Amino acid sequence: MEEKTDKNILRSRLFPAIGAVIVFIVCMCVLYLGEPVGLSDNGDFRRVLLTNNIEYKDNENHYYLFKQDYKMKLENKDNLGAALISAWQTNEEEEIYKSPHFLIIKLSKVMNVIANKVSSRPLEDYNIIYVALLYICMLCVAAFVIFTFFDDSKLKTQIVVFAVFIFIFCDAGYLLYFNSFYGEPLQYTSLMMLIAFGLLIYKRPGVPKVIGFFIALYFFAGSKLANIAYSLIVALLAILMIIMRKDKKFRIGVIVSSVLCIVNIIGLYVQIPDWMDNDTTYQAVFLGITKNSDDPARDLRELGVDEKYAVLAGTHAYMDEDEYPIDIKSEKFKKDFYDKVTKFDIATFYLKHPIRLFDETLHAIENSAYIRPPVVGNSTTVPMEFTNKWSGWSKLRVALKFPYEPWFVLFAFLAITFYMIFMNVLYVHNHKTETPQRKYMIYAVDILVLGLWVNLLLPIICNGEADIAKHMFLFTNCIDILLALGIVVLAGMKFRNGIKVAVAAALFAGIFHISIPKKTVTFGELYGEPIKWEIVRKNDDGTLLLVTKECVGFMPFDDNSNSWEESELRAWLNSEFLSEFSAKDRKQIVTTKNKNFLTYDERGRAEGGNHAHYWNFTPNLVYDMGETAYHNFVEDEVFIPTLSVMDDIGVKDAYWVMCPYTSNTYMSRFMNSDGFILHTDVKNEKGVRAAICIKED
Repeated sequence: MEEKTDKNILRSRLFPAIGAVIVFIVCMCVLYLGEPVGLSDNGDFRRVLLTNNIEYKDNENHYYLFKQDYKMKLENKDNLGAALISAWQTNEEEEIYKSPHFLIIKLSKVMNVIANKVSSRPLEDYNIIYVALLYICMLCVAAFVIFTFFDDSKLKTQIVVFAVFIFIFCDAGYLLYFNSFYGEPLQYTSLMMLIAFGLLIYKRPGVPKVIGFFIALYFFAGSKLANIAYSLIVALLAILMIIMRKDKKFRIGVIVSSVLCIVNIIGLYVQIPDWMDNDTTYQAVFLGITKNSDDPARDLRELGVDEKYAVLAGTHAYMDEDEYPIDIKSEKFKKDFYDKVTKFDIATFYLKHPIRLFDETLHAIENSAYIRPPVVGNSTTVPMEFTNKWSGWSKLRVALKFPYEPWFVLFAFLAITFYMIFMNVLYVHNHKTETPQRKYMIYAVDILVLGLWVNLLLPIICNGEADIAKHMFLFTNCIDILLALGIVVLAGMKFRNGIKVAVAAALFAGIFHISIPKKTVTFGELYGEPIKWEIVRKNDDGTLLLVTKECVGFMPFDDNSNSWEESELRAWLNSEFLSEFSAKDRKQIVTTKNKNFLTYDERGRAEGGNHAHYWNFTPNLVYDMGETAYHNFVEDEVFIPTLSVMDDIGVKDAYWVMCPYTSNTYMSRFMNSDGFILHTDVKNEKGVRAAICIKED
């Protein structure tokens, strides 16, 4: 018995340490084993680089390729001490806002200077690996603390906790952010540390753990300034930690830590620059409230804004100046719009129009499918190609569908919310007999449920639909935390009950994959084999739109252009592809006139439209605002699927669709094998599903 106890003690001490070491190794392997991977710049890097005196070493293609090497601006490159001081300095002329995120960047600069000195490299060289190392260490601390919470649990539970952490929270979808200048990696690691210290306080409350909790909360608040409001709520509610111990020292530690945290978070809010608040307000109104409105002028009047600005509906704050019908940089617009509309006004508007808020919420949830933003690349060599390194959870959560199915998510949120309301009512009734641990857990779950709603609604109210997929990162993270918690609870059940729940969950997940198969026909030949087609729809003129059931080949879209009219793919489909069709079959084919979207640079050839086509990756929304996007018309016998039918076509492999990525001339869009429409370089090979219209008989 004594020997068994000693073994348990040894295991409980080794489990957290060994687990944290394995987390570190997995992170390093995902990011740096083989080709280094990270995230490319979507424009957000600029303010971080300028403020911290960093610039690109190679300034080409950084919007779609991950860049590992940069240069620091150092005042004295010959003296180590002066270089270290210079590395820590902020560019006051370009300082855009205050954030603890910059502390991480500055520390990584210092690490680079020291490493450069040791290895005899130029002191100004900056390798992003050092900022990634800091995030990895923070994640390892969180892992160590979480594993420590379970150090006296059953071996089965410890194994499940470790496996879930490695599989879900070390997934490349999360880790790719570490190799970037986005605020999301600090948000992610500080949230994990917040949860870790919260668990440890529940188990063994102490002042050092409380201090760790509030430090993590401050970094979480400053990682993304949209987190400030929720962080203030958490800091206020966290004062209730005083119930965990009755000694004076602990309670003073909690109160002092909470007050200092609140003061610093308020300091972050006060220093938010006007331009950032103005830009997000613009997005929330013109790419949110008025974007799909039946009467944008009425909406603006309700917000107290002149209805003449309704022409801006559907625009965003970062377009070229000549794309706006009104000068949004003028003092008059500032006085008429920015000085009148606040985030509170936007929130009030949605409260008065709950149906519209509901619609925006559905849209936001659909955009939470991917962990990493699907609009930025992660390879150093191939634009917009995704890594397969340790991406099991990224792919599985997309395949499961229910984590981002709007109706299911909202139903689950409501169920959890009503359950917690019931628990709080019960707690109030029995508060005298409740243990401190149970009270603490009820408070913690209340904060979690509140966080779920805040993280769902805040991106809509604060930024509209602009870059919504990226802004749903925290929401996605919270959903994954709930799923991880569910798995751990499931593992703790009796074997028979656990199997029943697992089977029920699997059957439920299968419901989201049920689909009615489309009718098929055989028509034409390719390489001596008959071609099978799906009947997608019947057109108004009586013709049938057919799309090949499988990909008929895999090839690049073109050698250098995303223009469908001049593409090599179009030429192949309307010549070689048709070469084996009989004369009778060729007569059946009806020449089809399709809307062809144009890039911003090609807008001079447009036959209609007043803006570039906005990017959206969900099939049912991919055609959003397509009627008013730059376009012309092209006639073809054979073409590829257009955006207007994406929601009606089954997913078979990954195949090209007829729409350029309108921000440049060398990327085109494709249906990914997971059912979402992404974009990639036209030189990359994707599948080809041919489309034709034929006479019904």
